[in-house]
Amino acid sequence: MARTSLKKSPKGEQTRQKILDAAIEVIAQSGIKGTTHRAVAHQAQIQLSLTTYYFVDIRQLISEAIQLSAERFVAENSGQWLRGFSLIESYTAAERRKVSVRKLLCEQLSDIASRHMYDNIINRPTGLAVEQIFFTEMMYSEELKGIAFSHILQLKQPFIKLCRYFNRIDPSINAELMMIAFTRIQYMYLPLPPQSVKMSEIRMLVKRQLSWVMGLKT
Repeated sequence: MARTSLKKSPKGEQTRQKILDAAIEVIAQSGIKGTTHRAVAHQAQIQLSLTTYYFVDIRQLISEAIQLSAERFVAENSGQWLRGFSLIESYTAAERRKVSVRKLLCEQLSDIASRHMYDNIINRPTGLAVEQIFFTEMMYSEELKGIAFSHILQLKQPFIKLCRYFNRIDPSINAELMMIAFTRIQYMYLPLPPQSVKMSEIRMLVKRQLSWVMGLKT
C-alpha cells in the first residue's frame, strides 16, 4: 500500500517524470541497448534504487520514455501545421488552382517548414534522435513496433491534409513520400555541428518537395 501511495503523491510523480526525462536523454545519446537503470540514474542525478523502484523492468521504462518523447514531438509540431493550414485556407479553392497563388503559397510554406525543421535540428535534437532510434529498433520489439506505427500515423495525418488541398485523387501517397523526405532531411543534419546546419539548404530541399506536391514545375 505504501508503494502505491508514494507513486501517486506529487513528489512521487515528480520523481517518476524526472526518470522518464532522463531516460529520453539516455536513449538519444546511447541508444536503446545503452539505456540501463544505472545510466538513467546517473543522467537524472538520483539514486539507482529510485529508478528500479519506479521502473522494475527497464523495457517498461524505455517504452514509456519513447512514448512520452513521441507525444511531445507531435505536440511541438502541431502549432506550425496549424499556421500552414491557416495560410492555405486564407485562399479559396478556386484561388488555390491558380499557378500564381500556388507559387506564392509554396514560398510561404517553404519558409514556415524550413524554419521549423531547422529549429527541431538545433533546439530539439533529442526528440529527433529518439524517433530515429526507435524507428530503427522497432523491428526487434513488438511493443516498440506498436508505438512506432501509432507515431507514424499521427505524423502522417497533417501531411495528408496538406496534400489534399492540392491533390484529391491520391493524397495519401503524396503525403507518405513527403513525410519520408522531410523526416530524412532532419535526420541527415542531426550528426552535424550547429554551425554546419544551413537553413538555406534545408529550404531548398523543402521547396522542391512542396513544389512537387503542389504541381509546380521546378
